[in-house]
Amino acid sequence: MKFTPMNFQISVAAGGVALMPFVLMQFALPHGDGMITLNSMPWSAMGLVQQIFYAPLVGVMFLFVVLHLLLTVVYLKGLVGWLADREQFKSVINNPKFNIGLFSPIASISMTANVLWGPLAFFVPSLSGILQGLMLPSLIYFMVLLLVLLALEAKVLNVWMVQPVDPVELNFPWLLDVFAFGLVSLTGTGIAAISGDAAIASVAAFGSFFSICIGLFVFTVKIISVIHGQARAQSLPSSPMLPAYFLVIPISCLFGISLFRIMGYLQNHFGFAVTVPSFLILNFAYVIALAWGIFCICLLTGYLRNFMQESYSPAQWGMI
Repeated sequence: MKFTPMNFQISVAAGGVALMPFVLMQFALPHGDGMITLNSMPWSAMGLVQQIFYAPLVGVMFLFVVLHLLLTVVYLKGLVGWLADREQFKSVINNPKFNIGLFSPIASISMTANVLWGPLAFFVPSLSGILQGLMLPSLIYFMVLLLVLLALEAKVLNVWMVQPVDPVELNFPWLLDVFAFGLVSLTGTGIAAISGDAAIASVAAFGSFFSICIGLFVFTVKIISVIHGQARAQSLPSSPMLPAYFLVIPISCLFGISLFRIMGYLQNHFGFAVTVPSFLILNFAYVIALAWGIFCICLLTGYLRNFMQESYSPAQWGMI
C-alpha cells in the first residue's frame, strides 16, 4: 500500500485498542498503588469467569501494543521519505481539501506516549518502576508535539482562509486536526496526572489546558460548519467518507478525559474540591459520545449493513 500520512490512522486505532483493556483493568481490578502490571494482576483472587474474561484481554492488549509499535516504526520511516519529497509535501499542505490528513501522524505519535505509559509498562514492570524518571523527557516530547501541532494548524488555517472551500464540500474527516488536539491534550494531562514533580505537572497541565481550549474552539467552529454544509448538500457524502461521522465520539471522549485529568491535577496539587465538576465533565462527554454513536448507527444503517462489501478507506479506522 502506497504511503500517505493517513496511514497513521491504522497505528492510532491499534494504540486505541491496546489502551481499552488496560484502562478497564486499571480501574476494575485491585492492584495496589500505581499502574497495574502483569505482575500485579490478582489472578489468584479471581474466579474462573473472571480469569476467562481477563486472560484474552491481556492477549489482545499484547497483540495491539506490538502492532502499534511496529506500525509506528514503519510509518515513521515512510513519513520521512514522504517529507523528503518537497514538491509532494507542498502540493498536499497547500490543498485545503487534503491537508487535514497531515494531522494523522501527530495523533499517532501522541498515542505512542500513552501506549508506553500504560499497556507497554503493563508487560514491562521495570518500565512502570522508572515512570517518574520518564516524566521530564515525556514533557519535552509533549511540548514538541504541541508546538508542531500549533504550527501546522496555523498553516492549514492560513491556506483555508486564502483558498476558502464551500462547506458543502467538507465532511467529518475535516475534524482530524481536532482529533489530534484531543490526543495531544491526553498526552499532556497524562503527565500532569502521573508526575510527582509539581513543576513538571504544572507545565504539562498548563500546556494541556491551552491545547484543550484551542481544540474545543476549533471543534465548535468546524462541527457547526460541517453540519451546516451537510444540511445544504441534502445528501450524505460518498461511502468512503461515511465512517468519519464516528470521529466525534473519540473527540468527545478525549477532551472529556483530558479535562477530568486537569481536575485531578487541581485536586492533587492545590487541594481543590473537584468531585462534582469531574463527575459532570466526564459524564457529559460520554453522554455526547453515546448520543452521537446512536445517531450515527441510525443514519448509516445502510452503510453498516453492507460494510463487508465496502472498499477500504482510512476513514473506517475512525469507527474503532
